[in-house]
Amino acid sequence: MKKNCFVIQFIFLVTTFSLSSHSSAVMVGMSTEELTRASEVVIKGEAESVIARWSEERQIIFTTATIINIDVIKGKIVPHKIIVEYEGGEVGYLGHGVSDIAQISKGEKLILFLETGKSRQDGNVFNIVGKAQGKYTIDNNGIARKGGFSVISGEEIIDNNIPVDILINKIRKVK
Repeated sequence: MKKNCFVIQFIFLVTTFSLSSHSSAVMVGMSTEELTRASEVVIKGEAESVIARWSEERQIIFTTATIINIDVIKGKIVPHKIIVEYEGGEVGYLGHGVSDIAQISKGEKLILFLETGKSRQDGNVFNIVGKAQGKYTIDNNGIARKGGFSVISGEEIIDNNIPVDILINKIRKVK
């Protein structure tokens, strides 16, 4: 009886760890045109601050990033500073990771595809469209890069490792 119980526990643990350790976001790839059409605004900006906090129920950690808006590439005019919220982050020693959400780091230069935030409707809070696909990090060489997700199809339509000027022109041409 003890041996059967041990075998069942072992199988349970192996199954649990193999499912959780290899899980990652798998989604359908979105082109720059699709991301642009789904967005209320596309901006080029820089992350001024990034702060994680507990939800009111203390069940989920959310991160709030203050973005200095350098350029509105497409869409409605937004204030000089906006807030981008997303699920996940670290508070103290506890972390809540969400595999298909783009994380933002303080000082990071970005191109973001945004929609009005679902949690607050004050006009200055936004969510990233397309989850991790809606965030480009701009490197020191002026190349826009994205990552942190896997696609089940549509990889060939994703613009990645693209010069910022070319990406911005492509976004501005979308009707």
